[in-house]
Amino acid sequence: MARKSRKNTGAVIETPVQTSNYFSTAIYVRLSIENSGKDDDGDSIANQISFCKAYLTEHADLKLYGIYEDNGEKGTNFDRPEFKRMMDDIRSGKVKCVLVKDLSRFGRDYIETGEYLEKIFPFMGIRFISITDGYDSLTCDDAEGALMIPLKNMINDVYAKDISRKIITSFRARQEKGEFLPAFAPYGYVKSKQVAYRYEVDQETAPYVRMIFEWKAEGVSHNEICKRLNAMGAVTPARRKVDLGIWRAERYKNTVWFGRTIIDILKNPTYTGCIVYGRIPKSLYEGIKMHRTPEEEWRYVPNAHEPIISQELFDKVQKMFADRAKKFQKKMNENAPLRELVTNHFKGKIYCGDCGKRMRFVKPTDKRYPIDQNHAVYVCGGYLDSGYSRCSRHSIRYPLVAEAVLAAIKVQLEFALKQEQLIRQMRGSEKEKNLIDKYVGRINYLSQELKKLNGRREALFESFAEGILDETEYQFAKKKYDDEAAGIEKKLTDEKAKKAQLDDVLSLSNEWFTAIHKAENITEIDSELVKHLVSSVKIFEDNRVEVELNFKDQRYIFNLIIAEMAGEEHE
Repeated sequence: MARKSRKNTGAVIETPVQTSNYFSTAIYVRLSIENSGKDDDGDSIANQISFCKAYLTEHADLKLYGIYEDNGEKGTNFDRPEFKRMMDDIRSGKVKCVLVKDLSRFGRDYIETGEYLEKIFPFMGIRFISITDGYDSLTCDDAEGALMIPLKNMINDVYAKDISRKIITSFRARQEKGEFLPAFAPYGYVKSKQVAYRYEVDQETAPYVRMIFEWKAEGVSHNEICKRLNAMGAVTPARRKVDLGIWRAERYKNTVWFGRTIIDILKNPTYTGCIVYGRIPKSLYEGIKMHRTPEEEWRYVPNAHEPIISQELFDKVQKMFADRAKKFQKKMNENAPLRELVTNHFKGKIYCGDCGKRMRFVKPTDKRYPIDQNHAVYVCGGYLDSGYSRCSRHSIRYPLVAEAVLAAIKVQLEFALKQEQLIRQMRGSEKEKNLIDKYVGRINYLSQELKKLNGRREALFESFAEGILDETEYQFAKKKYDDEAAGIEKKLTDEKAKKAQLDDVLSLSNEWFTAIHKAENITEIDSELVKHLVSSVKIFEDNRVEVELNFKDQRYIFNLIIAEMAGEEHE
């Protein structure tokens, strides 16, 4: 029977009962610039995969489950599509080992990389192998290995920042000379194949750009513009990149128009014939994350290409934005003292359960209702941003969400306090000692068995080298020993992970207890509490609320270990 476990992201882990003598292995490969067959110092996606597959053929205890390719994804963060898919498979119990060519392919941020290698993977019982670094978490228990991996992580991080400094310095110098174009041409343009650093009008999409500006100048709302474009089947910016071969991901083929896309087009001066730099800058080495800058910080190169719209039309639209902003700001200033008391405690945590988009927090502005927390609402962002063409206009008042989350936290708090009390009662008892001895005994026994088996494998090779065994006899016996060793190594890894989990439970100073104690005696929700205890909140069309709390893995493991200490039997 399968067991259910949970990770502190709130995702459910389905862990099947392991009966095989091998590690189900994920090959993870990454290249920061999408590979197109150019020289890449041997780190191309194809070379990484080939390198890892060759390693697998030499290790009988590893069996390929799947290959996860992040082509064109930077290593300075872990917000990568294929990495996320791999982690989902890890949580569901399908993957027990992660194999990479080297640490830099896994990640270049030494803090977050270290978090995975030193905390997350060991906690989840995941074996990690970096081939060229000679690192295998199953066998690397020595002090030198423990020191070298964080050091290499720091080297990778420093390397990434040094590359960032050189690239950004070069880009800024070329921008000043007008010898640099952004990675992608704005919607309505394509990069010229005849003239360097120049845009040409994209005749297929430029008419839509003109329509957007003309409709806006007539006073048409962004949502209505989206509806019109979607109704006429106007190709979206994402779909156009797919059509031109710039992007390859299938998920972009069926995109629709959103309000944010319309605003980005309407505020882009590029359509008047100039090139603009510094609109959304970032700098890794300076510690500057990607962000939108105010217009006064933009840098212009005029008359750089053919305009799609006139300067007069662009200025008219910008004035409409400015007038609307002034009107809105005046209204906000009038209500500022009251609106400051209305807080979105679930920021970044609350999503539509039907379409997956974030729920938009709308503070009360209608004079018919008081401006307070009780009259704030969450509205489906997918519906608003798509011009009402996606999902539905379902909303829910803040108090209903807070009530559901508070109830879920109280249930977890009650459970945690009971678990803590049981552990305190068992501390120092004979049952605790017997359980620790049992775990340590299993590890020692398996370590000795593996040592004996390795000795037999060495003796087998000596017999083959001395001619006592022919190659057929040697290969037959070697496979038998290799399979036995793989089975023992698998069990040893599992037992070490269980021992680490036991130590965490018995310490009473783990993250779960630390966080949950902050919820004692609470009567209302606040942002700090949500940050520590809530993974996500989903709102469905029928106003059903689903709350996913953090530390589900820990709670599951606590339950198993306490049951074992109590002598109970579990499937």
